[in-house]
Amino acid sequence: MNNTNLYPLTFKPIVKERVWGSETWVLSGLDQDASVIDNGFLKGNSINETLEVYLTDLVGAGIYDACGDEFPILIKYLTVNEFLSVQVHPDDNRAAEMHHAYGKTEMWYIMDAKPEARLYLGFNREMTPAEFYSRCEQETLPEVMNCIKPVKGECYFIPAGLVHACGGGLTIAEVQQVSDITYRVYDWGREHDPATAREMHMELAIDCIDYHKHVPAPATTGLLVDSPYFKVRFEMMDEPQEIDGSALDEFVVYMELEGSLTVLSGGLPYKPSGKGCILIPASVDHWKLVPEGKTAFLEITR
Repeated sequence: MNNTNLYPLTFKPIVKERVWGSETWVLSGLDQDASVIDNGFLKGNSINETLEVYLTDLVGAGIYDACGDEFPILIKYLTVNEFLSVQVHPDDNRAAEMHHAYGKTEMWYIMDAKPEARLYLGFNREMTPAEFYSRCEQETLPEVMNCIKPVKGECYFIPAGLVHACGGGLTIAEVQQVSDITYRVYDWGREHDPATAREMHMELAIDCIDYHKHVPAPATTGLLVDSPYFKVRFEMMDEPQEIDGSALDEFVVYMELEGSLTVLSGGLPYKPSGKGCILIPASVDHWKLVPEGKTAFLEITR
């Protein structure tokens, strides 16, 4: 444990261009892409370097015991223009066995959606591995998936094993386990064109897919997701609010959706770098949230 007091932390965004759009990683615990702090005396240190020094002061005793020196969450903004491949992520057991990594359960919060935007989430009826494989080969997989016209303000939980895709003009806030393992199973025909083909992962994916019928049930208010890997709550605020976190033994992250949020702690103001997030370490007991006008944000804990 370190005797130098922690404070609300902000981070330098990591921008990744994709064939379908772009990702902005605003808080990442992945060792190869760990977020770098950009405020205060810890500026220039990565989140994992800081965790190795501050241990439970940063994340809380229970989280540190479970996750060690790797910050357990990855938080992104997605700008989705073209369609993502239909993909699936392994669970913890499969990821540990095949990749010595965590699995990937995630959630998508729809910040904006064009009229032509679509989500594909899970199967609209019971499936078998054989039929799934055949439909990928015949390019008819979307016919047996739930096709959703997303609406701003909806949140969709995507557990490991659920096949999914999206595209057509979306801005998404994504919260996920600290993992970057994706199995592509269908790429809208792009996989058959040498100019656009990307690696596919059918053999890896077929044993970790949930073939049961899935009924999408978006959340829109309050506690959006309560999973073993992260908890996410939607908040809308237009007046300052004092927060007493002295009874908490965990970090809290605030991720901006609309408007602008300032955190006051120890008499000092803290703001995200651009559109981003602020991490409140577990050892910080009191802070104040100050919105500029009506401000919407996600509160993320583990």
